[in-house]
Amino acid sequence: MNCQLCQKKLDAYREGILSDDMRTQVKAHLKLCAECGESYRIQLLADSVVNDEKMIIPDNDLTSRIMARLENSTETGYRNISPFRKVLKPALIITSLAAAIFAGVLIGNIYKPSVRELSQPLELALIDDVAIESVDILSNQ
Repeated sequence: MNCQLCQKKLDAYREGILSDDMRTQVKAHLKLCAECGESYRIQLLADSVVNDEKMIIPDNDLTSRIMARLENSTETGYRNISPFRKVLKPALIITSLAAAIFAGVLIGNIYKPSVRELSQPLELALIDDVAIESVDILSNQ
């Protein structure tokens, strides 16, 4: 038996619905092939996890307890905060934004180009001028 056929028959083998001949072939292949044996072991483990999950009985009062806690927390949530914190948080946010804008303006004004950087040498100006002129005009001369 090859691995591909064994993988196809593993579900039927786990459920016990294979014929006797096919069951013995799959069982022999699982003993010989480590990959198929590991795959079968993982499937058995997954089945046991699913069966364990089915055994858990849900608590019927869980939803009502959670909803009651949420209602209590929303009713008392904002009132328990001190007035100092209610004012301090927005004030800190506004102050930090103002400081960030001020720092950005200061950093932007630090760099001022000097007069030397603004003037361009004559050679560079002529180089730029040549790029603008047409090549056809120069070739006729």
